[in-house]
Amino acid sequence: MKYKKYSIIIAVLVCPIVYVWSCNSFGRRNIDNGISFKTKLSSYQLFKGKMAELKPNDGVEMFELASTLFTDYAEKQRLIKLPEGKQMVLNGEGLPVFPEGTIIAKTFYYSKVAKKGREIIETRLLVLHQSNWNVATFRWNVLQNEAELITGGADVPIDFTGLDGERRKISYHIPTKQECASCHRQNDLIIPIGPKARNLNFSVERRDGNINQLSYLMKRGAIKKIKVDSLNHLPDYHDTSLPVQQRARAYMDINCAHCHQAGGFAGNTTLNLDYRTDLEHTGIKFNKSNIIIRTNQMGEFHMPKLGTTVIDKDGVALIKKYISGLK
Repeated sequence: MKYKKYSIIIAVLVCPIVYVWSCNSFGRRNIDNGISFKTKLSSYQLFKGKMAELKPNDGVEMFELASTLFTDYAEKQRLIKLPEGKQMVLNGEGLPVFPEGTIIAKTFYYSKVAKKGREIIETRLLVLHQSNWNVATFRWNVLQNEAELITGGADVPIDFTGLDGERRKISYHIPTKQECASCHRQNDLIIPIGPKARNLNFSVERRDGNINQLSYLMKRGAIKKIKVDSLNHLPDYHDTSLPVQQRARAYMDINCAHCHQAGGFAGNTTLNLDYRTDLEHTGIKFNKSNIIIRTNQMGEFHMPKLGTTVIDKDGVALIKKYISGLK
């Protein structure tokens, strides 16, 4: 009985250390870009008119995600620019097949920054070249009329009021190139995270009214036409009318599964948080206390390891509610 007690104590102390080591030991090889990025964001002609207005240029499509990545309460605009005459081809409910030369852009901003109004912080690009994705980050200048390529990351102090009405002061972290690559890696390749068909398959507001986003992009010629009725969709984890299980699994899919799945940065741990993985094979039950602890504190043991400098209180509350209800 005495030895069993000591074994439990040792396991409690050692398991988190082993877990962190396993998260950091996988896929240590750096993934280098196969192209040289231009130094100014304007060179990619993503916007028309004044850049700060973020109006998509002709031939550039805006897209939204049903469930979104939490990044320190930042708001985001997502754009995709396809080569003229080219289309995406849906590949089941996962990532579409993108044509060579595709550019995916995600711009991070805050609408209500103290004494400034809207402030755009950064734009991240994914560019497909010779079947490989390349990643870069551009930091917007003070005048908000240009963004410059940076590779070493940066910390930007922000005093803002969030969409929830709460005022916060944070040090927003713009990731380094390698930090971007660690989240976007699948084995030794860079891949997009958000624009899977299941995360695009929901209704959005466009000029013509409410329309399924995949159908809209097909209408615009960005996606090759197919019937979307049979495709699955990822729930919006903000939608409180949905079952907690669906919301929590959707949250973990977009915020955690890019690392915690086969081929991801933490693919050798006991967690697989892809939404399609059935509960018994996710490892959630086995790791439930560890998941709560690591999402509810900042520091070395915090998850997700990158992209956040503050705790997503609503996200943690959702995960706690879900896990406490598991039998």
